[in-house]
Amino acid sequence: MFRALKGTLTLCLMFGLANTTWGQDRQQQAQPSALGPFLSNPDIQKELKINDEQVGKLKDALGKVMEKYKDDFTKFPQLPPEEQQKKMMAFNEDNNKAVSGVLDAKQWKRYKQIQWQLNGPGALQDPDMQKELKMNDEQKKKIDGIFSDANKKMQEMARNREDSPQKMQEKYMTIIKDVEKRVNDVLNEEQQKNFKDLKGSPFQPSQSAPPPPKGK
Repeated sequence: MFRALKGTLTLCLMFGLANTTWGQDRQQQAQPSALGPFLSNPDIQKELKINDEQVGKLKDALGKVMEKYKDDFTKFPQLPPEEQQKKMMAFNEDNNKAVSGVLDAKQWKRYKQIQWQLNGPGALQDPDMQKELKMNDEQKKKIDGIFSDANKKMQEMARNREDSPQKMQEKYMTIIKDVEKRVNDVLNEEQQKNFKDLKGSPFQPSQSAPPPPKGK
């Protein structure tokens, strides 16, 4: 369950893939939970100490965000990579606004830490992380370029229906590792250290769920 959660968040927040994340199959899988794969996870709810009242408010707030982007879900696969990235960033920003309006300051801080942990290098596209790291415009532009290149590769990979699931996974991991190396080179030594520290203490899921892979 935890690996599925990490994979979904990585795809959504790191690359914003069309066919593998916003496609029809993913939409159908996401429908049962108004909280999405992140906040619907029992381990994360427990870690954040989310109460029943907050769950209700989150469902309402996030439901409104989903309704706002409903049409985008349908036409997303036909958009060019650059437009996909803009749409996904806007979607994530609205989601975060909705969540921050329900959680208290302590819950929100831990929420962001866990989100950054799960997103790995994708956390560097989060405006909050960029602000914390004091990234300059040139660095932000380089980071956007790296993820844009990765998105194009993932799009090509998704269109190739001849590869086996194992081969797809191998290609996916190759792209991830390449992104990790390239984004790390964009940061200076102090930023690299702070990037690790800002993620907080490692999120520990329950024993029944496999632990997340170690990130940078």
